[in-house]
Amino acid sequence: MTMRITGLSSGLDTESIIRELTKVQSDKVTKVKSDQKKLEMKQDKWKELNKKVVTFYNKTLGNLRFDSSYAKKTTKVSNENAVSIVTSGEAMNSTQTLSVDKLASSAYLTGGKLSAATGTLKATTSISSISGYSSTANVHKAAVLDEDGNETSPAVTDDDYKNTVRIRFGKAPAEGETDTREYVDIKVDPEKGIVDAIAAFKEAKSTSGNGINASFDATQGRIYMTSDKSGEDESFSIDFDHSDLRVVNALGLNYDDNEDATYQAGADSQITLNGAVYTSNDNNFEVNGLSITARQVASDITLQTEDDTSGIYDMVKGFLKEYNELVKEMATLYNAENADDYDILTAEQKEEMTDEEIEDWNKKIDEGLLSKDATIFKVMSEMKKIMLSAYDLGDVNADGKAVKTAFSTFGIHTLSYFEAEENDRGMWHIDGDEDDEFTSGNDDYLKAAIKNNPDLVRSFFKNIANDMYSKIGGLMKSTDFSSAYTLYEDKKMKTDINNYKTKLKDEQKKLESMQDKYYDQFANMEKAMTNLNSQQSALSGMIGTG
Repeated sequence: MTMRITGLSSGLDTESIIRELTKVQSDKVTKVKSDQKKLEMKQDKWKELNKKVVTFYNKTLGNLRFDSSYAKKTTKVSNENAVSIVTSGEAMNSTQTLSVDKLASSAYLTGGKLSAATGTLKATTSISSISGYSSTANVHKAAVLDEDGNETSPAVTDDDYKNTVRIRFGKAPAEGETDTREYVDIKVDPEKGIVDAIAAFKEAKSTSGNGINASFDATQGRIYMTSDKSGEDESFSIDFDHSDLRVVNALGLNYDDNEDATYQAGADSQITLNGAVYTSNDNNFEVNGLSITARQVASDITLQTEDDTSGIYDMVKGFLKEYNELVKEMATLYNAENADDYDILTAEQKEEMTDEEIEDWNKKIDEGLLSKDATIFKVMSEMKKIMLSAYDLGDVNADGKAVKTAFSTFGIHTLSYFEAEENDRGMWHIDGDEDDEFTSGNDDYLKAAIKNNPDLVRSFFKNIANDMYSKIGGLMKSTDFSSAYTLYEDKKMKTDINNYKTKLKDEQKKLESMQDKYYDQFANMEKAMTNLNSQQSALSGMIGTG
């Protein structure tokens, strides 16, 4: 690039002169930048709108198309403090009796109170420094002999389970039965603190992932343990025959011999439904379409299951709400003032404007990016057309004549031309909807239809949902210019943005080339003038000397 130092000899403001000489090309650069930025903003606008349409398509329309969405049930419970119910569509309409006999619990061990041999007991107190700890090994049991005096179980040596606490998981075997429960052996260093033992207990996991929660309360001087799951089969216990009793006793965990320690095995919950008994390792039960959660022991509970008309009503209302929001947004974008005459402001232009003027200018650009967009018009028109559909679903009038079913059958309609604002004219309203300021005072035909003729409601909205799902799906098919699940020509738009980037580089090169040319010309002029000034000075000097 040419060295741009000019105006030293001529005194001319060459920067301003060259800026004026290259203004046309500079404006081209600015225009390309503006068009590129506006196209990127338009792309973002479309992405946002397209995401909402895809969500409406996949979730709302997707659910509304299937019979299962209309098979809504609800269960009334006479004692909601004792039990809660979630009802699936497969549940039978019925009245049932229930009692909560007992709640599930986790196995829980409260250790005996500990004290330090000297000083104050702390979490960091070593196990060997706890009162009652014995350095003498007492980990042993005698050999078990059969009738003939042969060993069926060998004697345990002192070192077999040294510094080990064995935790077993599951329901304890009956007396006399072999203990085959899964277990984990936890190594505990007596010279380390109680907090280290607690960490070892918490970290230990059996082969299948069973473990325990453990903590130490220094104020109470006790260790607490609980199974990480509730229920009889998720219980835990200490296997005293295969543990180092020095460690077990020091930590206060020997609930067999220490009256100060308590242990409670895990227990299953139990309910009785219509005379049948059910158990669970937690407080949750799945019975014939009912998800039952027991909360407290209670009897004589009545469950009444029936069709959930309010659930179907809310689903239809939700569908119309999402449709209305989409159509209103499309109408607002389409009917906005065109932004073609508004370019992105340059830094120089912003300096000449107030903050309010800048904000207003940018707002007009943002709002008008999709003004009169042909794709929006097509999508909006197709959706509105489907909403005006009427179907022959076997419905008859008071005279017994067949009539087609439409939204008007259920008291659902749009407002008149003069009642609604321009962008609200495609929105649908439900008569009797307490949340609708325009129609809340009207009779609610939709609720009556859901209660008295649910099959007609289901058939109509399934038809509407299927038709709209098919139409929107067709509009979102992949083409040479658009990706799948995309309404707008995202591929073409991306290409156009890249083309703008290339064009911008070309125009910037042209501008720099023009600027360099003019700077060279002015530099040559300055050089010539410098030489001329030198010659004049020399001539003046010669004349003055003569």
